[in-house]
Amino acid sequence: MVAQWPDDERMMNMEQSSAELIERLKCLERKQADLQRTNRRLGSVMGALLLTTGALVLMGQTGRQPQSLDAEQFVLLGPDGKVRGAMGITPDGAVGLNLDDVKGQTRITLDVAPNGSPGLDFYDPQGKLRATFALGPTGTPGLGLYDANGKLRTSLDVPAANTPGLAFYHESGKPAWGAP
Repeated sequence: MVAQWPDDERMMNMEQSSAELIERLKCLERKQADLQRTNRRLGSVMGALLLTTGALVLMGQTGRQPQSLDAEQFVLLGPDGKVRGAMGITPDGAVGLNLDDVKGQTRITLDVAPNGSPGLDFYDPQGKLRATFALGPTGTPGLGLYDANGKLRTSLDVPAANTPGLAFYHESGKPAWGAP
């Protein structure tokens, strides 16, 4: 029988921990791919919605069709007269689109900040921010996932050229784990 030395046992634990970490990272990569597919689908839906909204506004015109339509805000109303969405410009120069559920709660926002940074935010039925996808002023992408209290719990971003970052946060908001 061969005796196992403490260093051998430690090495086996490290190999096991590495294998578990690799499996968790593979799982996160699959979930990221799923989120990317969902974001592409939502982008298509948003584009179709914008085109449909524009077409409805233009179809509502009577008589001679104007070459342009100028407004600071467009409001989308449901058949019951409740606001279901809005597109407009804020006083600071941001432009955005809000889509609301049947209860009037904003569920999706698409905006471009005054500095040119675009963002797409998703809200739960209670109005809490749950996910955001945005590009920073220099074009660096970021994805944030929030808990039911609206606190950032997971982030995925590329803060520097070819250096992706992944971070998990405790409920308190303090970092729990991150790579690199």
